[in-house]
Amino acid sequence: AIYLSKLSNPFIKDFLKPVVELLASIPSVVYGFFGLVFLAPLLQKIFHLSVGLNGFNASIILAFMALPTIASLAEDAISSVPVDIELASFGLGASKFETIFYAVLPAALPGIFTAVSLGFGRAIGETMAVLMVAGGAIGIPSSIFSPMRPLTVTIAAEMAESPVGSQHYMALFSLAILLLLFVIIFNLLAEYFRNKFSFKRG
Repeated sequence: AIYLSKLSNPFIKDFLKPVVELLASIPSVVYGFFGLVFLAPLLQKIFHLSVGLNGFNASIILAFMALPTIASLAEDAISSVPVDIELASFGLGASKFETIFYAVLPAALPGIFTAVSLGFGRAIGETMAVLMVAGGAIGIPSSIFSPMRPLTVTIAAEMAESPVGSQHYMALFSLAILLLLFVIIFNLLAEYFRNKFSFKRG
């Protein structure tokens, strides 16, 4: 985001920004297919694993899914910082990098927090890609390289098999409520820090 907004030339920015936005709009099943077909064998070979479908694979795919959203929105936030702030920093003798890190980024922090919260929200609510690459093993994983089944995958995989009103059905609803509460708490914390670091003009 910093590179696109402040360091790249207009030609590179005009090329990379649509690419980043395109990556953010790719369906999750495509990311899952990439992790299933290409990333799983690669991880299996590099780390000498018995299976490449595990939590580490899912983490990488979720990072690839969330980062384009975060980068695009963070770039918009950085670009929206008034140029007067940069000029004032240059006028005080600051270098370009000092201006970016000590003047521009603090002013853009609210927008950056919003970008991170939206990207994290997409990652934590993701189902299809994780269903394809996490391994689907029921139980507590022994490590990040073990197959696992996150909350969203458990709900999606077992909801159709559970009779309405059964204990299994209620347990899945409890997982959904737990996931909802976690997202709400995270969003409240993100809003708190966004307001805390809001740049006060004037």
